[in-house]
Amino acid sequence: MGILKSARRKPQPPQNDSETLSFAAEIPVGENQPLWKIELQMHSEPQADGERVRLRAHLQTNLGSALRPALQAGKAQTPRHEALPHEEAKPARGLRLAQRTGAAVQELSRRALEVPLLRRLAEPLLQLDFNTWIEIQASTASLDAGASSLLPQSERLAALGIRPRAAGEQPLTETWAGETPDGVAQLSVLQLDRRHLPAQLLKLLGDRPFGLAATVVNTVQKKR
Repeated sequence: MGILKSARRKPQPPQNDSETLSFAAEIPVGENQPLWKIELQMHSEPQADGERVRLRAHLQTNLGSALRPALQAGKAQTPRHEALPHEEAKPARGLRLAQRTGAAVQELSRRALEVPLLRRLAEPLLQLDFNTWIEIQASTASLDAGASSLLPQSERLAALGIRPRAAGEQPLTETWAGETPDGVAQLSVLQLDRRHLPAQLLKLLGDRPFGLAATVVNTVQKKR
């Protein structure tokens, strides 16, 4: 499993004047999934009379599918990884640091589990994987429906029977939660329009419109 941090700026063709920036980092442990991983992507592009920015993030903590198998395998070992392409092989120091961090976490966890009380408290957590997906879209374009038109993956939400209300005089936050076949999931939605911003931000915006919509999805999965 190739593990490393990466940050890449991907300018798009000049005719559409858009740009994408991505970043990823993870801490390896054992031979399966990484113990911890984060992926970020930001994309900006012109939109009508303004600009649209989209930020996506995925954070995962794999206690059940990574740390538990590594502890069951015994002594902490430096994870093996696939060879990295030449252009990604430069930050070797960051890779070694991630490997050492993963091995240290594994060894500290093993020692902690030798304490009976800590083991009883930790065993339920060591069956779980945690994931968080965040998507934020903001725009300074004139939008008839305001922040509602920026709501990420609105069609997919509608297919699940989730139809967020339009923001009123106050910022709108809504949350849904339920069970899944292997755990639980929670969805939260935030909508902000220009009228919801504090005076300091309105001054910076000037006469430009503003809208922001965000979704946050949290899942907890039980691993067998």
